[in-house]
Formats: sequence, structure tokens, C-alpha cells
Amino acid sequence: MPMELLSTRTLSDLDGLLYLGIGSVAGLAIARAALSIVRRLASASTNPVHEAFVRSASPPLLLLGFLLGARASLRWIEVEPTLRDDLHTGVRVAFVLLVAWGVLRAASTAGELARSGFHARGRVSVALLVPVAVRVVRWLTIGIAVLGVLSQFGVDVTHLLAGLGIGGIAMALAAQKTLENLFGGLSVVLDQPLRPGDSCRIGSVKGVVEEIGLRSTRVRTADQTVVALPNATVANAEIENMSVRTGLRYQMVLPMRPDAPADTLEACTHELADLMRAEPMLTAASVGVQVKGWNAGILEVECTATTTTTKGGDFAPVRERLTIALLRAIEARRLNLPGTSA
Repeated sequence: MPMELLSTRTLSDLDGLLYLGIGSVAGLAIARAALSIVRRLASASTNPVHEAFVRSASPPLLLLGFLLGARASLRWIEVEPTLRDDLHTGVRVAFVLLVAWGVLRAASTAGELARSGFHARGRVSVALLVPVAVRVVRWLTIGIAVLGVLSQFGVDVTHLLAGLGIGGIAMALAAQKTLENLFGGLSVVLDQPLRPGDSCRIGSVKGVVEEIGLRSTRVRTADQTVVALPNATVANAEIENMSVRTGLRYQMVLPMRPDAPADTLEACTHELADLMRAEPMLTAASVGVQVKGWNAGILEVECTATTTTTKGGDFAPVRERLTIALLRAIEARRLNLPGTSA
């Protein structure tokens, strides 16, 4: 159709509205076709993340295609300058809102995927922070969208940003300790020196980690009390995590007669080492039996080894049985101190 005929159409004519409708439907059809291709590619990748993001982005992209089609049709429709400016402003505002909607949906999808992934890998503490991160992204997106809409209506957002900056500084100063604990909690969760359920020592506090929150870390002690440690303190404290050790240390100092003959003493140390290597809960390569020397007139022999278990409750009865066996071996060779026996 000749361009001069198209340019005579206005929004008050039926033809002008028809062109507007055709442009909108064409834009929607193009967006739908593009999304169909993207869906096929996402399905072919066999990656559920791709399909999830395509599903979340589909509604905003379809509306965006509809909007761009309507915007393109205005080029062939005669509109009054003031009305044209208003229509362009409305299109830009709708564009900002659609982008914000898409970002919000993508953030929710990313949050669900991240939380599921962290739970699957056992990183429960990190998974607990995912909703907080998603909420922060949502509020930032909403704030930016509001500023974008206001700027389209001619509002000078630089003054608003300056005011928000000053207010943010004031809030940061007022909540300095809270922010310090928040960032301390983030560092603990991301660095992961501790996890809920770990047996640990944080400074002078020893117990089992029950919860790592945004402000504090809660530790249940052996007295069954709960100590809440500020995360800023935890982040800067010396942390000993007993749950990641590969074994327990067995150490026993056995007293012997100070006048023990050297040959008998040597044979006794070999027998003690053999007894310890025969214990299945001890690592044979870690067994060590050494004569330490005299202490207050008593000859001391130190027996050390590393266990194959990390649970003290499992090794406690073995420790008792092994210690008694070592003492009996000393008695059998008459190296025990007078008046002592197993």
C-alpha cells in the first residue's frame, strides 16, 4: 500500500485502529515464534535450568512483543504530536515495567533453583540465605523500576538518588553493629568453617552448632545450654571444627618401675605396640610406643595412635579395654609400680 495512504490514517479511524491491532498481533506472533524456537533449544540441552528460565521469561516476553508491535504500527498512523508523545511515554513506561517483571520472575526462578541445589549438596546454611538474596534483588528491581517510571514522566530522579544516598548513609551508621553481624554471617556461610550439627570450639565456647542465622550463631554446649555468638565475633574468632577430623587421638602414659631392665623394657614396648596394632579401631601405621624417660622418679612410656572412627562414643569402650590390656601386659613382665595393678 502506498506510504501516503498509510500516513493519512488516524487513531480516530477504523483503519488506524486496525493497523494498531495488526501491529500488536504481529509483534505477539513474532515473540511467540521466537519463544517456540528458544523452548526447543532449551529442551534439547537437557538442562532443567534452561527450561525453568524460559518458562519464567515467557509471559513478559510475549507482552513485550505485543508492545513493540503496537509501537511499530504508530509509524504508519497519523497522530497528533501531543498524543504521540503521550503514547511514546506510555510505551516506555510499559517497557520498564515489563523488564522489571521479567527480572522479578527470573530472580524467583534462580532462587528456587539455587536453594534446591544447595540443599542437594548439603549446604543448608547457604540455602537459608537464598530467600534473603532474592528479596534484596526484588526490592532493588522495584526501586529501579519506580525511578525509571518517574524519569519517563519528567521527574528529576537525581535529587531522589541524592536523598536516598544520604538516608542510606545515616541508616548504615545507625545499624553499624547489625550490618557487621550480617556480613559476618555471610562470611561464615560462604566460607563454611562451620555447618549446623558440627561439633566445634569457637573461642572459649565448645559445643554443637545448632543454627547459623543472619545475626548470630547458636551453639549448644555440653551443659545443654545454648550460647548465641554474634556473627562478627564468629567471623574473627579462632574456630576448631572437630566434625571434619579424620580420627581421634589415643594417648596413654603408662608408669613403670624406674629400675626396669633395658631388655625387658624393650620387649615390653614391642608387645604394647603389637597389642595396639591388633586393635581394629586403631590405624596400625599411626601406632607409636616411646619411652619418655623419668618423671618424679617414675619411668614413663607413652602410647599413641589414631582411631579409624571420629565418634568418641564408639571408641570409649575400646579405649577402656585397650588401656586395661596394656596395663596387664606391663604387670605380666613385672614392670608395674609396686601396689598398682589393672
